Amino acid sequence: MADTDNSLVKRLKEALGTSYSVEGEIGRGGMGVVYHARDERLKRQVAIKVLPPELAFREDIRTRFLREAETAARLSHPHIVPIHSVGEGPDGLVYFVMAYVDGEPLGAKLKRRGQLPTEEARRIMQETSDALAAAHALGIVHRDVKPDNILLEGSRGRVVVTDFGIAKALSSTTGGATLTGTGVAIGTPHYMSPEQAAGDREIDGRSDLYSLGVVTYQMLTAELPFSAPTVPGILMKQITEAAPMVTDRRPDCPEDLAACVMRCLEKEPEARWPTAEALRRALESRSAQMWHPRCRGVYRLLVSPWR
Repeated sequence: MADTDNSLVKRLKEALGTSYSVEGEIGRGGMGVVYHARDERLKRQVAIKVLPPELAFREDIRTRFLREAETAARLSHPHIVPIHSVGEGPDGLVYFVMAYVDGEPLGAKLKRRGQLPTEEARRIMQETSDALAAAHALGIVHRDVKPDNILLEGSRGRVVVTDFGIAKALSSTTGGATLTGTGVAIGTPHYMSPEQAAGDREIDGRSDLYSLGVVTYQMLTAELPFSAPTVPGILMKQITEAAPMVTDRRPDCPEDLAACVMRCLEKEPEARWPTAEALRRALESRSAQMWHPRCRGVYRLLVSPWR
């Protein structure tokens, strides 16, 4: 493993030339390896994400990855990590350079803290919704909303969402499957929408809202709504099983916040929030209500245009 890592760093340095100085690894996952680096020309800290070598050799995936990164680079929003540039080395190495976020992933915070205060969970959900609304307005669906892709910057923990479009880049050649031929996850089963779990090729922003509902459920209860010993078991539950009510596991959760989460977790996209912007506004106004805490899928909103 060490030899492989050293080889990847060497290849990356060769591709970057003197423009960037690689300073160390930040993290890694199925979607790639992230390095901390310095932009020598602009004198700023950056993060560089490299496509996994076992995928980069496939020209179809490499082309899609570059195209999706270029699309995501159009996003300019306070709650989205900006992409500065994308590129590839002469040996086929593919990478993109993005802003360095001085903070921690939400996933790390949840491992350390367990459940979060309800108002902190509301704020994180609201700021993430704001980011998703901006992306969806440009036709960009994240497809892999999960705690590790929600970064918390500074002492306040301002949300900055990363990795837009990467799941689409990798899933485009796998027919919407959960795993590629090399075993790299496309999306994350615990956070997948039912339509993703079923392998639907056409999904829209409401899939991201389902995933955000799972993330917020976890923030509020320190538990995932669905778990199983196998990936197929988790996917089947995502498709068929109703999530337990948030208030059953977190009785002090405000009713409107619980309603926002449970509506995100509806199995049918048409029953969820119509847009991320509608969800953001409901969270801000605290106006979402459920007819009855045990009636799944029946909601009343105090401001009718948001239905």
